Amino acid sequence: MAVLDKARYVLDGLRRNFTDTFWWRERFFEYVVGPFHTNVSPTRSDSVRVMDEDWDTLVLLDACRVDLFEERVDTSAYDEYRHVTSAGSTTREWVRQNFTGGEYGDTVYVTANPYVSREAGDAFHELYEVWLDDFDDELRTVHPSDVTEAAIEAHEAHPDKRVVVHYMQPHHPFIGARTLQFAGWQIEGETHGEGDGEAGGRPRTPWDALWMGAVSRDELWEAYGDNLSLVMDSVEELRSAVSGRLVVTSDHGNLLGERVFPAQIRGYGHPKGIRTPELVEVPWAVADGDDRRRVHAGDAESASASEREEMKDRLRDLGYA
Repeated sequence: MAVLDKARYVLDGLRRNFTDTFWWRERFFEYVVGPFHTNVSPTRSDSVRVMDEDWDTLVLLDACRVDLFEERVDTSAYDEYRHVTSAGSTTREWVRQNFTGGEYGDTVYVTANPYVSREAGDAFHELYEVWLDDFDDELRTVHPSDVTEAAIEAHEAHPDKRVVVHYMQPHHPFIGARTLQFAGWQIEGETHGEGDGEAGGRPRTPWDALWMGAVSRDELWEAYGDNLSLVMDSVEELRSAVSGRLVVTSDHGNLLGERVFPAQIRGYGHPKGIRTPELVEVPWAVADGDDRRRVHAGDAESASASEREEMKDRLRDLGYA
């Protein structure tokens, strides 16, 4: 982007969002706090590189805090359990750090998150775009059962490949048992209305609603946990259907009002570049299967079948826009 184009972009953003408190908060984290974390302290130096780890099936729970996982999941049911540090605090950042620019002909990727297609659509032997094929317009997300179905199909079609299975949950929209409603805005289906919480403005995500005071932390934590419990039912179905070493982890967590160094202001959601434990400390649960998959390298032949506008629509539905 040329200097003049960048200047126009910045000015246009200021013109459209000058009174938007959410926008100012996001820009502060993006341009001030994020660069400090990724370049000065604490950086990505201790991050796990998932393709260097030992697994046959890698299960991604999108936006799963490690403390939420330990509260809702029986970690003793796994053969190993530990914490690892993620390479990203957003899905886009995590995908770029782990896959973008690489060629993984020994790996098939099944994804409910469009950012995998956008950032690394040509990196794998095959890409299953569940977000494109099975997006639920009513839920405004991909149901975990559809991801499991596609993952089992991928395992059967590619017995000599490693398989990444990227669920959208517990990332919002929340479709678990609990529904939160406030000021005309429903957290389950993400039906937006006008909010009038203490921060003012209109919430775009459950994390915005928490910042505004439109929901309590306890209410949001329970809904967030219900979304995790929902997806774990599907993970258990997958676990019983496939062979080999299966690892359950996450791309990043979420901030629920924790103060972020060095500014010491409260953060919400998952701003990029932030290397604080609530965002980058993720679970690593290992289930050792009986029969390891005999993996053979192949060509990286995948390519996203999505149109740009459709991808933008799905990202907006999932709360990224």
